Amino acid sequence: MRKWIPLCAAMLVMLIGGGGMLAAAAPQPPSTVNGESSPASELERQAGFWIQTIAKQKGFQDWLGAKADITPIGPGQHGWLVTLRGADSWPVGYLIIHAKEEGGFQLGEYGAGRHPVFDPNTLYTSMVHQGLIASYAEATKRPLKLERLYVHPLLAVWKWTSPDGQVRYLDAWTAEELPITDKHWKQAAINLRAESLAGGIALMNGRISTSRTNEIFDAYERMPWLTKKPIAGMQSKLLVSLLDQKRQIRFTSELYDKQVLFVWPAIGYHRWDDDSLFVSFDQYGSRFIPMAAIQSEGLFFND
Repeated sequence: MRKWIPLCAAMLVMLIGGGGMLAAAAPQPPSTVNGESSPASELERQAGFWIQTIAKQKGFQDWLGAKADITPIGPGQHGWLVTLRGADSWPVGYLIIHAKEEGGFQLGEYGAGRHPVFDPNTLYTSMVHQGLIASYAEATKRPLKLERLYVHPLLAVWKWTSPDGQVRYLDAWTAEELPITDKHWKQAAINLRAESLAGGIALMNGRISTSRTNEIFDAYERMPWLTKKPIAGMQSKLLVSLLDQKRQIRFTSELYDKQVLFVWPAIGYHRWDDDSLFVSFDQYGSRFIPMAAIQSEGLFFND
């Protein structure tokens, strides 16, 4: 049975759903049950380590001392959203963590900012603005039938079943309604599910070896995807070189049978010591995504 997510007053400063709380402090040893490590404690331990590691980077200072709420997401709930909150309870960032088939966890993506993925404040504001719900008062009368769905960095949505039974898909970042159907979603999920773990960090003690942060720019100030050819054979080494030169790089991807075009401005990167490259995009704050997960799913344009 699905667990519908209510939209209530507390959500304007708190999050939808629940989960275990942990601080961005030194990871503690996992608890054991019948001599075996508790998966929940292992997850908290791993999340705590990654939080500590990332918090040392530029733009992530607010992660220090933040609280983190862990919520299951995705098909079969084999992944988790970790939302970090400051002393004022507002978000300061997030992580997406996947369970690996062979055991352990993998860091899928992460970012900093006040409006992370699956942010209830963004959701409520956007739904009212789009006329999907008339007002906050209406939303408190009955639970909103919402599900978080995360398959891939390019495939993250709120699935909303409206009171009249219609199923609508809202972007997990902007909460804007997408012009797609169940068929579009299911086909895209099949196509991209295999890429969901590509390039993610799996090392328990992985570190960030090099990083870069460039200035934010408007992805739509120029639209080279309409006038220029994409960069041929884009690989991690070339992208790092271009970003080190402070070039304005745009990533585009057409999804859902070309019903939706994503355009993301690349503004930096983190390279981990296992040589995994996470590219930083400006999207409601910073968003770091594995290069290996997206390089075959879209196109890169230079300036």
